[in-house]
Parts: sequence; C-alpha cells; structure tokens
Amino acid sequence: MKRLTVGYIALSKASWKTPKICDLMGATLDNLKNLPVEIVHGKGLTTTEFEAAELCDEFTRRDVGLIIIHFATFPVGAIIPAVAQRARVPILLFANPESPKMGGTLEQNSFCGANMGAHILARMNKKYSFVFGLPQDAARIMAPPVNVLSCIHQLRSTRIGLVGGRAPGFYTSNFDEMKLRAQLGVSVEVIEILELVNEAGKLSAADVAKGVDGVRKSAAGVRNVSTKELELAGKLFQSFKKVADKYQLTAYAVRCWPELPDIYGIAPCSVIGMLNDAKLTASCEGDIPGAVTMEIQRLLSGGKLPFFVDLISFDIKDNTAVVWHCGAAPVSLCRSFKETALRLHLRVDGGDKKGVTNEFPLKSGRVTLAKLDESRDGYRMLIASGTALDTGQIVRGNPLRVRLDGKVETLINTVMKQGFEHHYSVVHADIKNELVAFCEWLDIETVVIE
Repeated sequence: MKRLTVGYIALSKASWKTPKICDLMGATLDNLKNLPVEIVHGKGLTTTEFEAAELCDEFTRRDVGLIIIHFATFPVGAIIPAVAQRARVPILLFANPESPKMGGTLEQNSFCGANMGAHILARMNKKYSFVFGLPQDAARIMAPPVNVLSCIHQLRSTRIGLVGGRAPGFYTSNFDEMKLRAQLGVSVEVIEILELVNEAGKLSAADVAKGVDGVRKSAAGVRNVSTKELELAGKLFQSFKKVADKYQLTAYAVRCWPELPDIYGIAPCSVIGMLNDAKLTASCEGDIPGAVTMEIQRLLSGGKLPFFVDLISFDIKDNTAVVWHCGAAPVSLCRSFKETALRLHLRVDGGDKKGVTNEFPLKSGRVTLAKLDESRDGYRMLIASGTALDTGQIVRGNPLRVRLDGKVETLINTVMKQGFEHHYSVVHADIKNELVAFCEWLDIETVVIE
C-alpha cells in the first residue's frame, strides 16, 4: 500500500519573522523525516492567505492525506479558513511551548494561534487534532495521530474478497456494502467458492508442491490427516493467493462451511491461518465486519497479526475470559511451535472426519479485543484491553485466556444488553487508545470496557 503523504505548512505573521522563527520550520521538517511518511512543504514560512491557498493547491496535486499546520507564530487569522476551505483531509494543529519572559515579549505566541485555529476549524466543521511540543520532538509527539491517520488512509485501499457470502444464519456477518465504502473506504469483491476450487485444479506441479510444503511447515505434527488432505490444503492456499493477485485483494472473508468441505473435501481452517501469516488478513464464516476489524488492528499495531475469535467462556471472580476459534489462528501466534498439530476438524461432518485445522494454544502478552459493529445509525466499535495469560490446550482448537483491564462482568453485560456480534478480533498489542482515536476521526461510536 502507498505510504501516507503529509502536507506541512508553517504559519507566521510577516512582521514576526526572524531568523530564529524561520529555523523552527527547518528543525521541524528535519525531525519529521523520522516518520514513515512522505512530506510535502513550501519553501518557507507562510504569511498570507494567498500563499496558503497556493500551497494547499500543491497539497491537492500531491494527494496528501493529512495537513500539519505548524504555528511558528500567531498567524494572520484569514489563513486558517483559507486552508480549511481547500482541505479535504484531516488537519493536525502543532504548537510549541514558550515560557513568558519577565517584562519581555512573546516571540511566537504559538499556542494562542493554535487555539484560534481550533475555534475556526470547529466552526467550519473540519476534522482536526492537536499536538504540543518542541520542533525537535515533532516526530515523537505526532507519531500516534499520524499512525491512526495512516491506518485510515490505507484502509481506503483495502479490498476484501468475500468468498461464498456469509455462513448460513450468521446474520452477524451481514453488512451494508455502500455504507462500508462511503464511511471507511473499504471495497468488497464477491468471489464464488467454485472459482477458488477451479483455480486449485489448474495449478502447476511446482505451485502444488510449494503449497503442500507450506502446509507441512505450518505445524510441528500431523494427527490423522491424510496425504491427500494435506495436498488439498496446499492447493487451496495457493489458489487463495492467486485469486488475491487477480482481484488485487488485501484481505478475505471466507464462507468456510458448509459448501467448502462438501465441494472441495476439506475445511479451510489451517489455510485461513496461513493466509494471515502471509499478510493476507482473513476472517471466517464470511464476516466482512470481522475482516475490517482485523485489518484495522493490523495497521494500527504496526503489522502484528490479529486472531478472529469467539468469546466462549468467562470467570467473573477471576476477571478472565476465554477467546477461541476452531483451528484457524496464524501459527506465528502459537505459545510454542512444538504444540502445533494439523488435525481433523472437531465439528465438520460430526467431528474428526475431515481436515485440516491447526490446533494450538496462543501466546501470552498484552492484547486488545475489538469488533466493528454496524449499528442502526452507523458504526460502533467494542474495545477492551487486557493481558493474555499462559494458556494450555484447555479445549481443542486455538484457545486463549485473557485477564481484562476492565471488568469482565461489564464486557458480558455490554455485549448481551447492547446486542454486539458474537465474533471479535484479538491482537497482541495495546492499541486501545489508537482504536478510540481511529473511531473519533471517523465518527464511529466507541464502547470501551473500563
């Protein structure tokens, strides 16, 4: 995906310009190079609304996804609406600290300028945020909002392949395609299961061998899974990758039952885990909101892999909950590779009849659970942070016990009383604040478990 392009504009009154003030712009730009973005900026301080308009036109030509307004000094007031009128992207206000000097004059009056800017942007219904610090700390203090806005920017290039539609009766996987495209920018490509099956049948011997080798290496052991089923899994994995290339997909939502096991001969669980390990985010049971949640978590966490789960049990006294799915977790999340095993699915055709799942408990560490939910009025997101505990194979599949930071009783009451979906996404990262900020930018209601 293309990196976020950021427009930087440093404001000053012409009469306040000094070599020291001009140096603030240079120092800030030098520091912003530490961010993983492309910076577009003017040649010097911007002092008039006409200069600002010209620079904003350049931002538009360069397709910037964020504009940073740096208040090098208190600016001419007309500059802010001139920028806001042309901006079709989020705005980040940046002000510098300045200590009053006994009997002296403020050289910048930077915060006061940003305060004025915030008022104008709010009155013009423009999305903005604010950061405060020294030019030499610009990258560090801007990293969190830039990370969130980069996620939003990349999400608008997300293309999810919906394979076969949602699972029967799983109304939790329903979604409004146009609402998703309009508010989050995510597009969906509908793909028939037979296209994947057909693609698997056309693979070269080299592709088949590569796929089978990948399946075998994804687990330490094989229990009762036939060589034929391993080959089918290898073919299916390669087929998913070729179809992703064909449609330029970045993620999948897969109707993993009932047709796939019947038509193709195996359940795709272990393959779904492999897709996630291959950086192709994939959810089960045709859950598009689940796939979107996973992709948001992956982007906000710097590329860490999410895990698509059910919430299957909880202990109020211990303040823990167990999340789980039937064997589709990416193997990179395992507690120990030696515990991984390719097995027959515990439920398909009555259980232990067809492969292939990859069963193992997940690793411990800080985690964030979330789910984007399509409500009556728009979107809402459930968010809960916690610590994943050392978990054994307490149930077949991929279990993980989590001790919440908030009360597990609050989580249970919230999902039951407010009717949240039964699918969630868990990522091994503490990104609660990032998710809240993400939702604020996109006017998504947040339901945070405290």
